[in-house]
Amino acid sequence: MSKRAELEAALAKADADWRKARDELNQAQADRANAIAGWDQVVSDRRKAEADRRKADAVWDGGFADRRKAEVDRRKAEVALVALSKAVADRHQAYSDRGKAEADLADAETRLNKATVARDKAAAALDTLKRP
Repeated sequence: MSKRAELEAALAKADADWRKARDELNQAQADRANAIAGWDQVVSDRRKAEADRRKADAVWDGGFADRRKAEVDRRKAEVALVALSKAVADRHQAYSDRGKAEADLADAETRLNKATVARDKAAAALDTLKRP
């Protein structure tokens, strides 16, 4: 195999690697956009939540409950507490998903940069061989 054929094969491989890295970057950008949309949804749901402490007549604003309705009041408080803890868990999950998407995007950008450098080196080597 000649030097020219080796360089053309290296350039073809580098170009294929670059295309793959570019596709991975595009996928990472789409995943990041989805994670950010999920985060925004959780934040907007939090603003509309039933367990919002700023809401008038919330469970914790009840004051002293009637003894005859103690079970009902406890259940109501328990439901509100479960809703609040679910909202906190959803927010944590959305936050970690967003962080993972950001890290994946950074990795994809790094791989694309490395593939670009390799492709440029292979193209430069082939160009120097083509010059008389």
